[in-house]
Amino acid sequence: AIQKLYEFIWNEYCDWYIEFVKPRLYSEDNEDKNTVRYVLTSVMRDMLKLLHPFMPFITEEIWGHMIGTNERLISSKWPEINDERIYNKEEEQIRLLMDIVRSIRNIKAEMDVPPSKKISVYFIPGNATIQHLIEEGKSYFKSLTNVESMFFSTNKESLGDNMASSVIDGVEIFIPLADLIDYDKELERLGKEKERLDNEIKRASGKINNKSFVDKAPEQVVAAEKGKLEKYMEMYNKVIERIEQIKRQV
Repeated sequence: AIQKLYEFIWNEYCDWYIEFVKPRLYSEDNEDKNTVRYVLTSVMRDMLKLLHPFMPFITEEIWGHMIGTNERLISSKWPEINDERIYNKEEEQIRLLMDIVRSIRNIKAEMDVPPSKKISVYFIPGNATIQHLIEEGKSYFKSLTNVESMFFSTNKESLGDNMASSVIDGVEIFIPLADLIDYDKELERLGKEKERLDNEIKRASGKINNKSFVDKAPEQVVAAEKGKLEKYMEMYNKVIERIEQIKRQV
């Protein structure tokens, strides 16, 4: 339980949510700022309640400094699950934005591009819904990865070969690196990604081709593995294509 709490507080709340909402906290939209503050403090209160059995003294101290907490933490009501606040669709959308941020950061790090360097990013989205979501997330990409401008395309050929790229589920990401790119490093990175996807394909294929697994596993589990295999194969083919493009360019 404490590990789950740690992961949520450190990864979800601190690493992501606070970073996501910083631009909104400094915006001129007072209503939006108040919404962000409310969510931040409400989640903080619930986190303190959940942490209290493990860290009673420090959580009680922090609780006492929070506005609107008139009772002691130890006597406060335990958090309850509210089904009306389970937003599966929105969570899936945020996960995609997080994956895009990670991909852009990884490319910049692996290519030795300083995090502060402003960049342009080209997206090839899988569908119009994903494109709209990316457009809506522009402010997040700007604040979290220094994306200065974003463009959308429907094919890689129009972008040229002088690009670093990443493939995630639902979208391909391309960053023009011009003289900043080290082709050897980009090929090395793509080679590692190719190896990773190859291992995932072998793992998924092994399960699907295992008669015992297919016969005994629930139908939805088998279907999920087939879906993973299809996704990994698609990503693998795109990585191979990118490797060949760079080799032609070099």
